[in-house]
Amino acid sequence: MVATTMENAEIGENDRHSEAAEIISSAVKWSAAAGVLPLPFVDLIALGTVQYKMIRKLSKLYEMDGDKKDIEIIVSTALGMLAPSFLSTNLVGSSLKLLPGGGTFLGSASVAALSAAATYSIGKIFIRHFENGGTIKNFSAESIQDELKEEFANASGRVEPKKKPG
Repeated sequence: MVATTMENAEIGENDRHSEAAEIISSAVKWSAAAGVLPLPFVDLIALGTVQYKMIRKLSKLYEMDGDKKDIEIIVSTALGMLAPSFLSTNLVGSSLKLLPGGGTFLGSASVAALSAAATYSIGKIFIRHFENGGTIKNFSAESIQDELKEEFANASGRVEPKKKPG
C-alpha cells in the first residue's frame, strides 16, 4: 500500500514531535543536574547554558535560524518573566548551598526541581511558537508571558490564580 502525501506529512510531524520531546526531556534532566551543582550561583549559569542549547536544538529541528545573541536574549527574557516564582526561589536555594551540612541538600533540591520546571515550560512554549509559524526573529516574550507562567505553574506543581479579564 502506498502512503499518501498527507500520511507522509503526519509521519514527518510525529517524528518531529518525538524529537522535540527528546530535546526537552534531555534539557530537563541537564537542568535538574545543574541545580544540584554544589557551587552557589554556578548552577544558575549552567541552567542558562542548558536552556540556550535546548532552544538552539529546537530551532534547528524546526528549521529556524537564530543567532547566538537572539537566543541568549530570549532565554534571559523568559527567565526574567518567571522571576517572581523562579529566580527568587532559585537565588534563595542557591544561597542555601552556602550553609554547611543540610544547606547544600536543601538548596540543591529546590533549585533542581524549579530549574527542570522552567526548562520544560520554555521548551513547550517554543514548540508551540515554531509550530504556529513563529521564528526566533519574531518571538515576542511579552505575547507569551501569561502562557509561560501558566506552563511553569503546571510543571512545578504550583497553582497560580488566573488573571481576571479586564
